[in-house]
Amino acid sequence: MQTLFEQPGFAVLHDTDNCWLYATWQGKRTSQASQACCEALLAQVRATGSTRILNDSSLDLDGWSDIVAWVGQDFFDLLADAGVLAFAWVVPHNLRALTDVYKVMAAITRPAVSMFEDIEGAYTWLDKSPGISHEPVSC
Repeated sequence: MQTLFEQPGFAVLHDTDNCWLYATWQGKRTSQASQACCEALLAQVRATGSTRILNDSSLDLDGWSDIVAWVGQDFFDLLADAGVLAFAWVVPHNLRALTDVYKVMAAITRPAVSMFEDIEGAYTWLDKSPGISHEPVSC
């Protein structure tokens, strides 16, 4: 995997074997920092043309309480507009952060998003995600 963007508690990597982005969230951030991380992820979607994202927030500790509406309504629409078709979300172990994920999920209309408790389930779903050609492609 190639690291495309990294800062404390957040990274976006390009999984060249699967031609998708892998985002990791750890620890606590301000709402402004969380929104900036979302925007960085969107920028990498646009730069790579990736249509699938494996989003691992299992170690996230704060959620997005102040920006839940923006994430669920605006951010996911922006991802879909940029070409994202499938988003596999490994949910946080932290209860507060998990509660925010459920609030975000209630607002998402597109792209296809599914939640997982482990990375293996997310990987499998994303690999077989709907509407995606699984023919070999170059990234």
